[in-house]
Amino acid sequence: MAFAKGRLVVGLALVAAACSNGTTGTTTGTATTTDPVVSIANQGGSMEGHTPTGFAGMGTGLFVGDNLNPSFPEGLGVQTYLTFTLPADLTISHALLISDALTTAGNPFGDLGTLLAESVVYPTFGPEIFDLDAAGDPVACRVDGDSLVECDVTAAVQDAIDDERDTVQFRLRFERQADNDGQADLAMFYRTNSNTNEAGLFSLHLTRIP
Repeated sequence: MAFAKGRLVVGLALVAAACSNGTTGTTTGTATTTDPVVSIANQGGSMEGHTPTGFAGMGTGLFVGDNLNPSFPEGLGVQTYLTFTLPADLTISHALLISDALTTAGNPFGDLGTLLAESVVYPTFGPEIFDLDAAGDPVACRVDGDSLVECDVTAAVQDAIDDERDTVQFRLRFERQADNDGQADLAMFYRTNSNTNEAGLFSLHLTRIP
C-alpha cells in the first residue's frame, strides 16, 4: 500500500465477505412502496469514501479504524463518509443506518471502542472535509455477529427533513482514533473489492408516518 499526504491509495489484499442484502423495497431516493418502512441505499461513487482523522487526505474505500497502511501516522485514524438521497415529502418516526457488509482486520471494536455515527453536511467529498464539524451528536452503533452494523439515526434524519435538505450524510468513526500498537484495526464495508464503495453497502431504513 502506498501513502501520500493529500491522498491515500489503499491496496489491501483481502478476502471479500460473502454477504447478501436482505432488505426489500430498496430505492435511491424515491419512495416506491406503500410499506411503512422505506429502505434507501447509500449513493456510492464520488460523494463517499474515507479520510484521515488528522490531516487532509482521501480514498474511495469505506474504512474506519487505524494503521490503514504501514506508512500511516501513529495516533491517527481513518473515518468514512456516507450520503443518502431522501424522498420528497417525508415524515418519519424512526430511522436506522444498517450495513451487512462489514469485514474486520485486527480488533477494531475491542481496541478502538464503540463505532459512532454522526451527522455531517458537505457539498462534495474530498480531502478538505477531514475535520468537518459534526451537525449533531454522535450515536453509538450496535454490532451483531460478524457482518451486521446498526445505528439509530432518527435525530439526524429528522434534522435533515426539518432543514429541508434533500440528502442526509453521516461520518463513521471509532471512539478512539488509534491504539498506537502499529497494527491495523479496521472496520471495512465492501462485498467484492475493499477499495471501492458501492451503492447498497449501507441502507437507511425509514419508518414513515402515514
